[in-house]
Amino acid sequence: MVNLELYRVFKIVADEENLTKASEILSISQPAVTKHIHNLENELNVKLFTRARYGMVLTEDGQKIYS
Repeated sequence: MVNLELYRVFKIVADEENLTKASEILSISQPAVTKHIHNLENELNVKLFTRARYGMVLTEDGQKIYS
């Protein structure tokens, strides 16, 4: 079964490009946001983000899923 909450978290992290900002919007802890992203990556068997100096950047696979 698809967990839509994981996709919701993914979209907000992609929009904000920052885990801390996403956690504030979602009103959950930053480690919880990270866990949701890892769970979605494991479910889809792809890497969705790479960490950049100033935040999170979608990978090519992440961009495909986002669109």
